[in-house]
Amino acid sequence: MKKYLGFIAATFMLVEVIGVGSAIAGDKYGAVATGSGNAYGYAYNYDTQSGAEAAALSECGNNCAVQVWFANACGAVAKGGGSLGWAWNTNESTAKSNALAQCGNGSCEIAVWACTDR
Repeated sequence: MKKYLGFIAATFMLVEVIGVGSAIAGDKYGAVATGSGNAYGYAYNYDTQSGAEAAALSECGNNCAVQVWFANACGAVAKGGGSLGWAWNTNESTAKSNALAQCGNGSCEIAVWACTDR
């Protein structure tokens, strides 16, 4: 009987470990959308790219477009002087600096950024 209970306990632990591993392993997506009149929306920690994009667009409002999406990383949008730049990277600072560089002029500032938890 002890061997049988030990087997059941070991099987239960294996199932628990596999279940936790699957939950931890899932990708997390984010997206940033911008629109006219300095409108923006962002989303992060969604289970799908399309879910993140839809949430960012919904938050942004009418006449918006997704500028960047990312998985297990950070995204940023820079605006200024009529220019727009966006980028993503696994590092928040790098995503922001790359967005500023893509924006291309000295008046650009980070309009919005977000990072997933993973």
